[in-house]
Amino acid sequence: MHIRLNEQWLQLTASCTVAELLQQQQIPPQGLAVAINNTVIAKRQWPAQQLNDNDCVNIFHIVTGG
Repeated sequence: MHIRLNEQWLQLTASCTVAELLQQQQIPPQGLAVAINNTVIAKRQWPAQQLNDNDCVNIFHIVTGG
């Protein structure tokens, strides 16, 4: 399975969820937002949100302040 992660193609050995992807890529989930195909996914949905072949996944660091 192939996905596009932050503008770079990535080959995954099997289907996975957003939470599993972050764990596989060793990306700490704190302070992040995730969008799949330009749709933001709520953090509570990450453990159940399955990724599909050719999905475009963008991971953003949330910045707060004025």
